[in-house]
Amino acid sequence: MTDAPRPTQQDPNGSKRAQRAHGMNESSTDSIDLAQLRESGHTQAWQPSASQERRVAGAGEIEANVILIAHPENRTLGTRFRLRPGSVIEIGRSPTSEISFPEVLSISRAHARLEHQGSNVVIEDLGSTNGTYVNDRLIPKNQQLRSGDRFQVGAVHFKFLHERDVENAYHLAIYDLVMRDGLTEIFNKRKYDEEVEREVARASRYARPLTLVLLDIDHFKAVNDTYGHLCGDFVLKQVAERVRTALRQEQVFARVGGEEFVVLCPETDAEHGQQLAEKLRDRIAATPVEYAGFQVPVTCSFGVAQLGRSMRDGTALYEAADRAMYDAKQGGRNAVRLFASSAEATGASGPGSGTSSATGSLTGGA
Repeated sequence: MTDAPRPTQQDPNGSKRAQRAHGMNESSTDSIDLAQLRESGHTQAWQPSASQERRVAGAGEIEANVILIAHPENRTLGTRFRLRPGSVIEIGRSPTSEISFPEVLSISRAHARLEHQGSNVVIEDLGSTNGTYVNDRLIPKNQQLRSGDRFQVGAVHFKFLHERDVENAYHLAIYDLVMRDGLTEIFNKRKYDEEVEREVARASRYARPLTLVLLDIDHFKAVNDTYGHLCGDFVLKQVAERVRTALRQEQVFARVGGEEFVVLCPETDAEHGQQLAEKLRDRIAATPVEYAGFQVPVTCSFGVAQLGRSMRDGTALYEAADRAMYDAKQGGRNAVRLFASSAEATGASGPGSGTSSATGSLTGGA
């Protein structure tokens, strides 16, 4: 259990604004240990001062919660900020903001404000440099939030909850955060690790095919360096969406690294896995990502591996796909490579690349 970062008070006498910032961060947040997902016994409600609560809450008005779901350094994920009826809180880089992120340079000193008006909560952009987004759409000035909305302030993402059973809604959101990547909303590495071991055991026991498709965005650092990290985040979300909408329900899609994704394909052999990878490669490269008026070309390199008899676990399967993806990178990128024994190589393809495969121990289905 850790507390949200406390802002530094610059006024030695403690200004009214600094005092309420300190109170907000100390008593109105919960930080959940995502590694253990145990309930905290220290959940407290923030009691707003007279200056913060503009009027007395009416009957039927309920508390709102704001949950931190994505941070560029993955700090304090799962932290909850509780917003009582009639209260106002500010998000910014300033140490006097109630929700302060001095380490995130994409956030303005005074970036956005949340106001609980009783029956609804409104978010207002305070003239920030990079804008405020609700469900990936830039808001012109202010917008009413609905329970379940996601909003973005710089490179930090939040989920908004406004439910009568606020504790249940909060813990459901935390459970979802344990399984899903906060930025792209697809499964995360933790969930993938669980699924791949289950599928490897099933495929080995019943002698069924299992294939892993590994993809990595080409020249992603150059995207960040050229267009900025906010654009990089947007590219990650766009790639995830283009892949997600092309998959079947039983296929497990997860983000396992910065710009690295996997698709676990039960009941799929190497040939069909390669066909899927080609389909995804074409889908991603076909249309540049449009961001802030720029057309950002995006391609991915793919490695495909089928579970072989010598592969004992998900780690071995991943390493095989990773070796194939490395060959795709070395071969010019925007390509698909298949991991196979040299005798069984079925080929790979990509723009300007000939037929080839990564060599290794794949000798057939499990």
